[in-house]
Amino acid sequence: MSAHDGSPGESAARLFAQLMAEVAGREVPRLRPDEALRALEDAGDRGLPAAGPQMRAAVARAIDLYADLFRETFSVYADLVDLTATGRGGAAGAPVSMVGARGGEARSPVWLHNQTASPLSDVALRVTDLAAHDGALVAGARGAFSPPVLDIPAGASASATLALPLPAEATPGSYHGLVLASGLPSASVPVLLVVE
Repeated sequence: MSAHDGSPGESAARLFAQLMAEVAGREVPRLRPDEALRALEDAGDRGLPAAGPQMRAAVARAIDLYADLFRETFSVYADLVDLTATGRGGAAGAPVSMVGARGGEARSPVWLHNQTASPLSDVALRVTDLAAHDGALVAGARGAFSPPVLDIPAGASASATLALPLPAEATPGSYHGLVLASGLPSASVPVLLVVE
């Protein structure tokens, strides 16, 4: 996944456009339900057992096609739902995925969803240090959220964009950390940063 630039709305539109381009580029299997129905008719007295394999194949192809479409759609929405907060107790959300080049910057939207009847005020996000498997670190303190503080009405959602400058000397690889939210001690969201 590439780094997200711009507002969360622009990122969502870009992800949706990418999904549509991927789906449009795939060869859609021809389902041929007319052929299966004709075979069923031709079977006459022999009935469904003779036409069954063709009918099953057409249905299986349709199910595979819709399963692929569902997986792609779910993947896009999972990337957009990066943090779910259910009030002061909080809850973990979907992982935040970021990609950036050494000496550059990685960006990603982080969403908070207030599913309670009470507003959340002055919620500040922070990212911990991100660690690689070999102990190499990217300092989380270098990260900044825009806007820095969120007020989220009851039953509403808000987002902030995490921008994380990457040191030129960072070792390429995968780094793991957490996004934490002030006032929500149980809320933590995994962050996966890939340095290229």
